[in-house]
Amino acid sequence: MSDDAADDGNESEGRSPAEWVTFSVSLVILAVVVALIAGQMWGEQRPAAPAAAVAGEVREVDGNYYVPVEVTNAGDDTAENVQVVATLTIGDETLEGDQMVDFLSGGEVEDVEFVFDEDPAGGELAVSVSGYGLP
Repeated sequence: MSDDAADDGNESEGRSPAEWVTFSVSLVILAVVVALIAGQMWGEQRPAAPAAAVAGEVREVDGNYYVPVEVTNAGDDTAENVQVVATLTIGDETLEGDQMVDFLSGGEVEDVEFVFDEDPAGGELAVSVSGYGLP
């Protein structure tokens, strides 16, 4: 076996330009991923802050009044089992309904509807979040 034949398999010619470009792009992608993870870990997190508000016109169908409500989480953390309450007061009578939203991620919006047998326009309607849990 000659020295030339042994050198052909072990000789390193260095990286080609395509290998350098691929290596550089890989490093940039890795740096971006590490920076995003670090930002999530050490960035300021706002706690869950669910809120409810009437989100449109009340509609009447077959003597029932449907009230659309939008539940929003203004925080970054997830809220679970968000309890939404709607209270309709007409004169001395108070009607109340409640609904549960299972999960509400940070910044997420969920639509729910409450159904009353009295017209909300004839009284005072209030919607609110009465409680939630942290996962």
